[in-house]
Amino acid sequence: MFKLETNYSIYSFCEDVLKRRFPNDLIRQSINDSDGDKLNFACPYCGDSSHDPNKKRGNLYLTTQTYKCYNDGCAVWVPLEKFIGNFAPKYKLDLPGLGEKSAEFKPEVSAKKRGFLIEFLINREVGEKLISIGNLVERFRLVSCAEANPASPIGKFIDRRKISTLPVFEQSCYFDSREDKVYIFNLDIKSGRVLGFAIRKIDDSFSGPKYNIKNYAEFKKNGLVPGLTDSFIQEVDSINNYFNILNVDFTKDVTVTEGQIDAMFVRNCVATTGVTKSKNLLGSLLSKKNARVLFDNDKAGKTQTLEFIKEGYRVFLWSKLTFALKKEYPGQIREIRSIKDVNDLFRFMLNHDTDLDFTRFNLFLDKYFSDSAFDLLLV
Repeated sequence: MFKLETNYSIYSFCEDVLKRRFPNDLIRQSINDSDGDKLNFACPYCGDSSHDPNKKRGNLYLTTQTYKCYNDGCAVWVPLEKFIGNFAPKYKLDLPGLGEKSAEFKPEVSAKKRGFLIEFLINREVGEKLISIGNLVERFRLVSCAEANPASPIGKFIDRRKISTLPVFEQSCYFDSREDKVYIFNLDIKSGRVLGFAIRKIDDSFSGPKYNIKNYAEFKKNGLVPGLTDSFIQEVDSINNYFNILNVDFTKDVTVTEGQIDAMFVRNCVATTGVTKSKNLLGSLLSKKNARVLFDNDKAGKTQTLEFIKEGYRVFLWSKLTFALKKEYPGQIREIRSIKDVNDLFRFMLNHDTDLDFTRFNLFLDKYFSDSAFDLLLV
């Protein structure tokens, strides 16, 4: 394995590579270190997507000490020492130090994120630096989804997803004149200050990612927050990974879902916008005592859920729920099998109980959480 005894870390080396490869592009310069075994960033070989700077398909695996790009037009796959050898001379960088225990890499920002979140919660001056939702609504000429014509594409999407009765719907969801997407704001409900927002295409057959996350790095690039420092923006953007984080009560159980819309159906809930970001959230902001994991009913969600229940976290038992629903509704097997997430489950139940509301639905969900290793087969 490649080793050098220096104080210059591989993380710092990658930061310097990205700064030189993508000057003046804060989005492509950023590194996702939420997974303790790898660093994810825009590929410095191919430049990654020429159209979407948020796409980061370069992965440096710390366990195996290899680098791989998942961009079809690039597909570079090299040992870490070759990765370093390609860019250290090119950008005149020092060689980073790598110890034998690189697989034990832990994100350095976890404690800082927690501290910065606490600052948001208790320091009014920090929160006041954020842009207000009113400014964004006015700037982009957005309209509240609560005002959508029921016969319009947005109105039909709202009815199809059954989100109009949810507590945060009116405050968080907006649309523009094209009526082909919903803007879901990650905001502090009390102050109306925004961490960022997600754009959700209303066409369920859309083949790309469901959510396109917008953050302060892009706000600054577009001239919306000229007075904020880059370090402050990086902190805000790290917290924006967790939808609804400023509204949860950490003294109570906090449920973690994947998608923003799913989180709206669950009390005191945070969405991680993907299972890979959940490890850092659970490790730095929540504990086994107050965290509940409710990932999607698919292969990726179940795989991660199995890891968490083995570690002692309370998780949602989709298989147990599916068995109970099949027993109660034997003529609806196909519909039950198509339930892939919380939103699907709510819609299915509402079809059989028109009086179902937010509170009753959450009481129903409570029955299917467990932290027992004996329930592994029920995940």
